Amino acid sequence: MAESKKQRELRDKQRGLKALNSRDAASMELQRNQMAIWDDGNDDRRYKIAKAELDRLDAQVQARLAEISSIDTQLNAIADAEKQTKRTKEIADKKKELKLAEETLQRDKATRLEAEIKALENAQMTATGGTSGNVQYSGDNEFVKDVNAKGLAVTTDPETGGSWVSGTEGESQAPQYIYIGPQVRVPLFMKEKAGQLVNDYAPSTSNFDGVRKRVIDDAIKSPRGLKGLFDDLRGAGLRIPQVDYDRLDTTSTSFGKALSFALQKHTKVMINDLEQNKNINPKSFFNYIQEDLKESGVGGPEVSYLEYATKVDEAESDLNRFFIEYVGRSASDEEQKRYYKQLRALEKKNAQVTTETETDSGGSSRRVTGEYQLDTEDILQLQRDIAGKALDGSDIDVILKGGSKAAQDVNSVLAYAKSYGVTLSNKDALKYVSASYKNNDKDTSKINAKLLAVSKATYSNLSDVLSEQVDLDDLSANYKSTMRQILEIPDSQIDVLNPTIQLALKNNGNKGAMNLTEFERVLKQDPRWGKTANARETASNYANSILRNFGLIA
Repeated sequence: MAESKKQRELRDKQRGLKALNSRDAASMELQRNQMAIWDDGNDDRRYKIAKAELDRLDAQVQARLAEISSIDTQLNAIADAEKQTKRTKEIADKKKELKLAEETLQRDKATRLEAEIKALENAQMTATGGTSGNVQYSGDNEFVKDVNAKGLAVTTDPETGGSWVSGTEGESQAPQYIYIGPQVRVPLFMKEKAGQLVNDYAPSTSNFDGVRKRVIDDAIKSPRGLKGLFDDLRGAGLRIPQVDYDRLDTTSTSFGKALSFALQKHTKVMINDLEQNKNINPKSFFNYIQEDLKESGVGGPEVSYLEYATKVDEAESDLNRFFIEYVGRSASDEEQKRYYKQLRALEKKNAQVTTETETDSGGSSRRVTGEYQLDTEDILQLQRDIAGKALDGSDIDVILKGGSKAAQDVNSVLAYAKSYGVTLSNKDALKYVSASYKNNDKDTSKINAKLLAVSKATYSNLSDVLSEQVDLDDLSANYKSTMRQILEIPDSQIDVLNPTIQLALKNNGNKGAMNLTEFERVLKQDPRWGKTANARETASNYANSILRNFGLIA
């Protein structure tokens, strides 16, 4: 969540205070050095001056430290208020979702939502100083009495998704452990359940070391011994390296992690089962890890995620710069929203994932995937796609007048098409450019390749000649020069799409282009030739030749 203006101001002020304290700390050290120099009694006046300055600086530093602490308190209060507001909204949203699930008879979903709402309400109650899980359950065994007396309930942190059992003992963040040992026979002198087998129930506590000792003692007393406990934990998928297993090392970190996870998992299962199914007779711990705890992975891979999140204002600024360069305008609100949504999805997908796995030798292996922060090309690809969609349906005249990158690309495509004898409208060229942006093409080379293919199909008689290096402009150069001379037409009126040039290039479908002699004959049959000085001179020369043949002129 982005920080508010108030939070930024407080943090800036706090940084400023810390910087001043760092400066004064150096000054205080200087005064201490001065006092050490004049401490021999030779100059008592200078000693006192240094001491007074040291006291003054210290008073300033202490005052700033108090202010820094006050700012921390304010920041924490703001953060807590934001979390409470977020939880309140989540609860309201989930209650609406629950109502719909109940009305549409989605019973499994309704059950899940009820549990999530309860967890959120418990977290909210704990955060505001109340006691979570204040529901009283029916039953007279030690388990139910303990849950009711201590208000035990599963607490879920909506920020992280982590959960634990909490109660009145300790703070809300202190996990509670319930341990149910192997069955024992009640002595005959007891008034209740004399001679019966009952589970040995240990009251819930946040003291893991105490519970750990009881579990180890019970395991040692059991027929399978301590090795049976290690086998059960490893059999449930909890990783204990071979070196710790071989020594049955109950002081090892791996054993502590595995046992802590299994106890807390069992505790949560018992409380959940009581809340949802009213089960007041849970399994013993040893039965649970042998029968129900599967592949929980406390000793398996530890996965951590590091995700970069671009700020909204930074994303908007980046897209606007891109749009101004490529489209000739700023991005609209809708385009900004679409861009940021896709950008965040891409950043989440690109998150750096670190997987650390313990090995049987007691060491660990580490694997890192993802790049954390998107590279420039990833961002440009997304921006091109948004720009390409923005160009769809845009006014081509507005685009061309803007002089943007899109306008330059449209003009480039039109020029290329013309040089290969392909007739293309401005709108058609814009569609080509729009599609190329959406396809993340960095230039117009792919468009050019398509136009070349169209040209080869249109001028099939020249297909073996046309290439990236040879276009119709090249092939028509001699024809344009001949046409200019014979028909006396300016260069500006003759291009590759001129019908007469087209006639020469297509050559009635015959292989290759028309030869120049044939082309000159065609030009002199053109009505326009008769109006040229060239034609008049030719006619005059022809007439003079006839007259000369008849001896009428010299």
